[in-house]
Amino acid sequence: MNNDSVDRLAKHFLKFPGIGERQARRFAYFILTQQEGYVNSLSRALIDARSHANTCNRCLRIFEGSTGSSTGLCSICSDDNRDQSSVIVVEKSQDIESFGRTGYNGLFFVLGGLIPIVQRDIIQGTNAQRLIDRVQNESTSGVLQEIILAFPITPNGEHTDSAVRELLAPISSNELEFWNHHHR
Repeated sequence: MNNDSVDRLAKHFLKFPGIGERQARRFAYFILTQQEGYVNSLSRALIDARSHANTCNRCLRIFEGSTGSSTGLCSICSDDNRDQSSVIVVEKSQDIESFGRTGYNGLFFVLGGLIPIVQRDIIQGTNAQRLIDRVQNESTSGVLQEIILAFPITPNGEHTDSAVRELLAPISSNELEFWNHHHR
């Protein structure tokens, strides 16, 4: 077997979070040992999931299905019964699922990653500028009252918490409250 094709396949798996070189190669060899029906089914599932994925224009959450309206909002952001005065800022879309069981009835914002401690430009690589814009718009209009920062208890999570507070400090009014909600 040509190792170039194994290497190319393994490079795709290397992009997955938490996957190292050995595990990426293990995944590549696993795929190559499966029957063609499984590989075709996996390919179709990937294409199908990707074609049904949307990103909410307000919270930047990835969700499946059609957007709630021509505004491109997810079911959470388009729900008028949710508390519009509270926003939880999370690292990634799947973090929102953990809040469904808590009874929280506010809104969300997906930062799109943590800000590494060594990174000087705290806006680069995240949706931080979109967060600044949203907070500026919604706090100025008096809608937004509370921001809850929910990042993991890790050095990068703590750094992200501090960086987001620093970014939002100049634009948040005195009435805007910040809370921490750490999760694992």
